[in-house]
Amino acid sequence: MAYSKKELRQAYIARLQQLDLNTRLNEERRLASLLYDQPEWGKAKTIALTMSQSFEIDTAPMILHARHMGQQVVVPRTLPDRQMEFVELNEDTDFDETAFGILEPHDGKVYSPAEIDLMVVPGVAFTASGRRLGFGGGYYDRYLQNYSGKTISLALTTQLANDGEWVPEDFDQHVDKVLHLPEI
Repeated sequence: MAYSKKELRQAYIARLQQLDLNTRLNEERRLASLLYDQPEWGKAKTIALTMSQSFEIDTAPMILHARHMGQQVVVPRTLPDRQMEFVELNEDTDFDETAFGILEPHDGKVYSPAEIDLMVVPGVAFTASGRRLGFGGGYYDRYLQNYSGKTISLALTTQLANDGEWVPEDFDQHVDKVLHLPEI
């Protein structure tokens, strides 16, 4: 039986919030290491990452790693009509906090989809085949319609879903690769 996306979203967020801190930190570290080993990461000059929220995988180490390697990091800024754009992140970036408590760059150079080599796409749940259950706003699905670069998502063990758990909709966008830890 497929549940509604809203029901699944709530269940997966609850699972994320209940994840033991040591397990979570260990999985995040291992997933980040897997990400750094991907050819898409190594070849990327410009990488799109999010400014993570408390229950999401912490992107701060990935941002620092990319910047240390000389890669340009861009982060999302929401626009009207559930659109978004990606803005360069550097030491001078000032942030505004959205109504959802998310930090977004106040200003800075906007990168077009063609200028982004790799996008690390967030979500609530993922299937190994690349299906993604987002946060419900459709921002990434809209953006990915016009993005032809590489996409990777990272899934903690509590975020890995089976293919039939939700019914995909026509506008849902897949990611190229979902990195997850092997089952023990």
